[in-house]
Amino acid sequence: MLRKSLLIVEDDPSIRNVLEVAFNNRYFILEAATYSDAMKFPSRNIHLAIIDYILPDRDGFEVMTSLRVGNPGLPVIIMTGYGNDDVIIRALRKHVADYMKKPLDLRYLRQRVSEILGDVQGREDHALPAYKNNNLVSIAKHIQDNYMEELTLDKLARMACMSRFSFCRAFRERFDQCCISYVNSIRMQNAVQLLQNPHVSITEIAFSVGYRNSGHFNRVFKQAYKISPREYRKKITYTHRQLS
Repeated sequence: MLRKSLLIVEDDPSIRNVLEVAFNNRYFILEAATYSDAMKFPSRNIHLAIIDYILPDRDGFEVMTSLRVGNPGLPVIIMTGYGNDDVIIRALRKHVADYMKKPLDLRYLRQRVSEILGDVQGREDHALPAYKNNNLVSIAKHIQDNYMEELTLDKLARMACMSRFSFCRAFRERFDQCCISYVNSIRMQNAVQLLQNPHVSITEIAFSVGYRNSGHFNRVFKQAYKISPREYRKKITYTHRQLS
């Protein structure tokens, strides 16, 4: 049986060498250091691509987009030496199979490649297992009960026993919104209740619902309700006076 093809796009030769050694006994390895190099391979013959986010001539998402022109269903793993929530959100929107930070956990990477390319395991990767679903429901309950505490993606992912990217993807699939949006929505619901008390300052409300500064709280509130917390308080105060 022909071995499946694995494309590695990474400008650091030492990392390419490590990945080649890790996979060359199971897959046919294709290597590229740049976007231009990657475009030399016919994408229809590639079964999985592992792509570095930062490359000399393009970023990893651009490589992925171009490869998928000839192979729309191509699964891609994005790896990066740094990253932030914006990159993770971008990866989710681009339907990336996984997102990993360097230094890579080779054991986990080999497991994910096997799951994505394996017949039975690969199919299971597209469905949320029951135990993960239960974990996510528990995490959502934890957010509802502890919204006033610091809730980072890393912390919540560890609680769910998942990688940060896998957790973000699974949470979006389960609740139809990203985890950060869910946290903010819970905090905003409680903030609205507190704003009805004129004796509690905006800053106090911000801290009591989990924000570490009032500026961040104001931005999130305005994004959710289209007006500032102060304007919202004035509006409900006026409404109460009209009704009394």
